[in-house]
Amino acid sequence: MARLTEEQMMRIKEHMCSDEKKLAALYKAKKKPYEECSVSFNEAEERKKQNWVEVVILKTKVRMQRPKPVCMAFEDRIWSLFYDLGFRNLNRDDHLEIKWGDGEGDHKQIDMLAVGEDAIFVVECKAASKLTTSSFKSIIDGIEHYKEGVIRALRQIYGDKKIKFILATDNYRIGEEDTKRMFEKKIFHLNENAYKYVQGLLKSYKSCVSYQFYGMMFKNELISSKRIRVPALKGKMGGFDYYMLSIEPETLLKMGFVLHRTKVNDSMAPTYQRLLSAKRLPGITNFIQNGGYFPNSLIVNFDTTGNRKMKIQFDLAENLSEDSNAQLGMLSIPNAYGIAYIIDGQHRLYGYAGTDYKKTNTIPVVAFENMESREQLQIFMDINENQKAVSKNLRLDLEEDINWESPQVDSRLKALRSSIIKSLAADSGSVLANKISVGEDSSDLNFTPFDNGLLQSSLLPRASKQSYTKDTDVCMYDTQNLDHDKAMNECKKRVASYLRECYNYVHQELDEKLFRDFIMCNRGTYAFVALVGSLNKHLIKSGQITQFVSLSERMSVVKQYLDILINYLSNLPATDENELRLIRGQQAERTWLCRFQNSIHVLVPEYNPDGLESWLKSQDTGLQQKAKDYSEKIFTVLKIRILEKLQELYGDNWESSVNDTKKECLKRIITLHGDDEGFDLQEIEWTDAIDLNDIKTIIEKNWSQTKDGDMLFVPFKKEFSIQVNEQFSSKSEKLAWLSDIIKFTKAISGPKGKKLSPQQVDEMELIYGSLNPEA
Repeated sequence: MARLTEEQMMRIKEHMCSDEKKLAALYKAKKKPYEECSVSFNEAEERKKQNWVEVVILKTKVRMQRPKPVCMAFEDRIWSLFYDLGFRNLNRDDHLEIKWGDGEGDHKQIDMLAVGEDAIFVVECKAASKLTTSSFKSIIDGIEHYKEGVIRALRQIYGDKKIKFILATDNYRIGEEDTKRMFEKKIFHLNENAYKYVQGLLKSYKSCVSYQFYGMMFKNELISSKRIRVPALKGKMGGFDYYMLSIEPETLLKMGFVLHRTKVNDSMAPTYQRLLSAKRLPGITNFIQNGGYFPNSLIVNFDTTGNRKMKIQFDLAENLSEDSNAQLGMLSIPNAYGIAYIIDGQHRLYGYAGTDYKKTNTIPVVAFENMESREQLQIFMDINENQKAVSKNLRLDLEEDINWESPQVDSRLKALRSSIIKSLAADSGSVLANKISVGEDSSDLNFTPFDNGLLQSSLLPRASKQSYTKDTDVCMYDTQNLDHDKAMNECKKRVASYLRECYNYVHQELDEKLFRDFIMCNRGTYAFVALVGSLNKHLIKSGQITQFVSLSERMSVVKQYLDILINYLSNLPATDENELRLIRGQQAERTWLCRFQNSIHVLVPEYNPDGLESWLKSQDTGLQQKAKDYSEKIFTVLKIRILEKLQELYGDNWESSVNDTKKECLKRIITLHGDDEGFDLQEIEWTDAIDLNDIKTIIEKNWSQTKDGDMLFVPFKKEFSIQVNEQFSSKSEKLAWLSDIIKFTKAISGPKGKKLSPQQVDEMELIYGSLNPEA
């Protein structure tokens, strides 16, 4: 292609803007969800036919607005994203065209163009109003067709900068073939996950976001062909070669990459890091700017696999000392984006980004080379064990990488649950796609209820460290397969496919709002996952399906049970709805699950999953009244017996033996009645304020006391030992009944009035009978 003419270059520049004030005005308009205009009264009438709405009526004009079309709104979002990233040379409108070939039709309209100091980004935007599956082969091939011509044209105008082509999509499911094709052609796919990730970077990394952004866009591409050479000391630690070196922060910022645990980084194993703390970063920057420093080393891993040009080279120095196993030399590092994974020290490194010292200071670094993902992950976990706690979402996400090959059976199942959940979140054919918070990605549903639901569901076997212990005959895991990796991958496929189809079926058949309120919520997640697991168990136990039947056969049977749930939720009784919406705390998950299960049990009595019968009995108001009666009776008996035994043991001085308890009781009395008129402390017995915790303290304090010369005195440890558990040897085990009574009493008398199970009420009856055999 011939070079652009001056006129062609000017035409391109006319549609670009680098004026700060104009860009700020454009940004303000593009951030709004609607279009705006001011028109004459006559034109306003015509515009109303095109969905424009009057906002303000002025003397001669009318200010109007309407929602932006889907494609325009999406292009504006992408434009605003690059503005937020710090780009200040952007297209001013959507009429920018670039001549890329010699033919008459060889020109391309550009949706979004961002020109930075080091790179140019050419963005093609595609958006749909609702989730759509589509092939992007023609679009990707089109980008490949005009790419070289566009690159030549842009470099003629803006110089020899790096240029990245981006396909930005919203509400599209992209197949594996298209994803692979974009990777091969070095087209970055800015999908919903990537967009959310960059938004997260903007919040956390602020002004230094460009380093991570460029690392993501140009990973493993050379910044410069000139290598970075630094003196280094080579050693061996934990079976790994490592290098100790000192390097300028700015150099490492450009080469560095933080592998945040997000979907957008899934292909870059290992991923384990948290996003920076936006609150901590400014403080670290100020600390460094004011002369502070961190003498401890950053830990990085240089990932140079698969590319000879990217290899690290170490040249030994001459005349080395033989007094040490360490080797001195010169380390030659390729100057490329995203090759240095920051395992530890990202806050320290990014703290330098906003200082005057990023080019003049050097920071100590311990560098490994091509370290296996599990080793990097283990270093990260070891370092962070005693520092800021890793979030539960991130820890559950990391289970797959940590425990997939564990020798312990229960640990492998933790890894399997983690992998199943991530598979659901990544499945473009599932209603759960991108709806689960995985690692540092934030979304509608938490990781934890899925994990808890799978643990409850019997879709996977229960296990101890050494063996499978339960549900081996009804789960989807082949416990007879000794090839653990194969067995886990097969089970993952079965469980994830089953859950996907169950979710999709209910989503298809149930009202959208009801689905969102009762299935696609965190408490509904646990209940639904556990429910479909119990249905699978019932179908196998009743002989309707076999353990490893095909997905289509399994779904053809389970759908009739899901239909019952759908009908129940569609006609939800008001009392049930209020309970489900209002219940909080630990009881919520169990209540939701049992309500779901009972809706099916009512019509199919033979479906009676474990725990449902007990829960139904706990809903009996008579049972709860029985619990309250036992609570009062047990307290009354205990209080009388304890005071009698103290007097028997200590005589007239018995009160001095419980002086601390007496003081606490008097405090309670004063707190309760101190402001009452006519209150006289002398007229109230302090023992009226004794509670169960006081009784427990008194029993524990006098546990082994005996009465000299009185063979008939029964020690506390003999009189108040009641067996309620299998273990019955230690003092705490013999007093477990009293701890239970305290817990039960607190539950039934608390403001939320938690219900006790039949087993718990039975335990109260046993305790009362032991304390009062004649009752």
